[in-house]
Amino acid sequence: MKNSIKALFVTLIGIGMFGMLRAEETVTEATSVVEVSGELSTDITFGDEANSVTTPYTGLTFSGDGWVISTNLLDGNVNIEEAKYSWKVTDDVTLTFGSQADPYGLAWGLHRPTANSFVSSPRDHSITNGVGVGVTKWGAGVNFLYGGGEEDYWATRLSYDLSLLGINSELGLSVNSNDAQLIDVSVDGSALGFPFATSLEYDLSEEADGAYWLRGEVSPSFIKGAYLLIGLNSDDEMLYGVGYKCSDNVKVITEFSSGVKDADGNDVESDFSIRASYSF
Repeated sequence: MKNSIKALFVTLIGIGMFGMLRAEETVTEATSVVEVSGELSTDITFGDEANSVTTPYTGLTFSGDGWVISTNLLDGNVNIEEAKYSWKVTDDVTLTFGSQADPYGLAWGLHRPTANSFVSSPRDHSITNGVGVGVTKWGAGVNFLYGGGEEDYWATRLSYDLSLLGINSELGLSVNSNDAQLIDVSVDGSALGFPFATSLEYDLSEEADGAYWLRGEVSPSFIKGAYLLIGLNSDDEMLYGVGYKCSDNVKVITEFSSGVKDADGNDVESDFSIRASYSF
């Protein structure tokens, strides 16, 4: 009888410990969460022929352990921008699968208000469904993407980062299977106490005929939260503006353009745009 009671007691303890372990595992699994972020923007443009109010970007991004799904609302339809997941093979090598941004220049992300200091975007970005490889070592980076639809497509970008005397700079060279060639440079830091950032893309392909865009911003310390903008492109279009970060979530930008021409090469009266954006 005593042995039976002892055996029952041991069994109950074992069941209890097993239940506690399972409960702990359940709690651990429940801690895996999905992060949600979003952006909204409204543009007011005062033009030559008419004034307009548009909503250029409304999007949500869902992310978790190694995966990202980003969406935007366009013409009443929900579009998937990126739907990718990554595997970190080593500290320096990462494989990415799914729909992802092409490793080509600096334009990716500038369609989103949080990544763009200006109202306008310098050029369109590209998304490809494929397999990407990213390698970083000693300041050098290699990003390669293979994918496409009916025809094979590949794109790659080589880059090198250098930080010296408080100035951070990056030089990149991009090529793809469509014979595109692009060089990009970005620099940020502080000069005379003024934080600044500038970026340049220059198209080396024959078809582009020397196309480029250059943009910069300066944040004077005496106007906290505000920054000055200036831009130039190969079409001789100049951009000027002032941006102001109202809070951690709200940003307002004004942009004035000059030198704009229509399809026939005639001068067009300059536009003045105001963008208000919110992120969470």
